[in-house]
Amino acid sequence: MLTLFTFLLAMLPLKLWQAEKPDMAVLASEQREGYTCQLVEYRTFGEERVQAYLLSPADGEKHPGLVLLHDHGARFDIGKEKLVRPLAGTPKHIQESARQWVRDGFDGVYFADSLASLGYVVLVPDALYWGSRSSAKCRCWSRMQFGDAPKDGIRELKQEVYEGQRAVYDSLHRRGVIWAEQTLNEDAAAARLLKSLPNVLEVGCFGWSMGAHRAWLLAAFCEEVKTGAALCWMTLKRTQAQPPSASDYSMMIPRLRSRYDFPDIGRALAPKPFLFLSGRTDHLFPEEATAEAFRTLQQHYREEGADGALQTEFFEGGHHCGKAQQRTLVRFLDGILK
Repeated sequence: MLTLFTFLLAMLPLKLWQAEKPDMAVLASEQREGYTCQLVEYRTFGEERVQAYLLSPADGEKHPGLVLLHDHGARFDIGKEKLVRPLAGTPKHIQESARQWVRDGFDGVYFADSLASLGYVVLVPDALYWGSRSSAKCRCWSRMQFGDAPKDGIRELKQEVYEGQRAVYDSLHRRGVIWAEQTLNEDAAAARLLKSLPNVLEVGCFGWSMGAHRAWLLAAFCEEVKTGAALCWMTLKRTQAQPPSASDYSMMIPRLRSRYDFPDIGRALAPKPFLFLSGRTDHLFPEEATAEAFRTLQQHYREEGADGALQTEFFEGGHHCGKAQQRTLVRFLDGILK
């Protein structure tokens, strides 16, 4: 039986790296209707530097902050651009890739831009192997798919890029680093940076798909994050492919998965207000397993004396972050952060 003591004991190795001081440089800036979009770069841990988009309302007032965490989607040429309209000077093939992704996954809405226009300061970083941190082969594939580069060998190249996830995991593992733990540390650094900005009040987080997995882990283990929402990522371990697919390598924290099921790891969220949404026909997260995971999460919240702080809901549809889901997310986040 999972007890609070044994759970916390297992969590002890997950000590997040603490930045001494935010170190952010602005690389480019663009004024948009009611807000500013900046391309920024900052240090996380070691010498690792991350590029992100920072969107800030233009009124000069203090606003709640949101860290938005992009999805996986086996699309690596874009990361932050899955949530933010790229700056005008961004290469055309990246702009086209982002337009296609947002059209299909978000009903044509750049969600970070939408949230900035609603009065949020939004930070959207690139995870390792996505966007500005993708591989040379991935950038070549992007120019083939969305630019004017010759398309000879594009299928084979796409498969090479996909399988390259295993090489990333193995390379980090040989140095004693777990990819998902590094991403969690980087996401926490983003939250701390956002919280340190003079125009930011409380900080929340959101993600869809892999971004949802990142979001509930971030809210669970980063004290700077007050609340959050996860769209389309909660299930039970028995639904996961064995052996893991290449796509799972960026999300595995073996010392947690070997001991606990996903909703049991999620116990660390309590008592923070949090929203989980899942589509009834999501092909990646079957409704029956997700419903059982939701019941376990609710039980953990009750045991922690936080009954009512967790919302778990299904919507009609599949693996999608459409306008209806966006409205639900905004209502929840507004209710906590505004």
